[in-house]
Amino acid sequence: MSDYIKRIREKIKCCACSGSLADSKEINVICLMKEAEWKHPTWGNVILGIYGFATAILCDKCLRKRKKPKWALEWDERTLEARYHPVKRLKDVPREVFYPLDELEPGRHGIAG
Repeated sequence: MSDYIKRIREKIKCCACSGSLADSKEINVICLMKEAEWKHPTWGNVILGIYGFATAILCDKCLRKRKKPKWALEWDERTLEARYHPVKRLKDVPREVFYPLDELEPGRHGIAG
């Protein structure tokens, strides 16, 4: 396990239950259909050239239970100092920005984080 992953497990908490990620087998990053007002971490679509959407990390237990994130995650890449933003306060990503993807072959959507 990389040092970076260990630091995530130690410093970041689940965005659904606020619990520890220490016992999670995976780091489960969820792409939210919300606009991020910060730089990292975010996700986007390389085909459409759009980016800046919010993410959340869930523990394995919350992911299995399909819990919805309460918070979106922002962190400093160097220090992993985290800030948690209430998902309900973030602006929705307009669905129509993704309409051009409907024209692509299934499975070719160009998501990048």
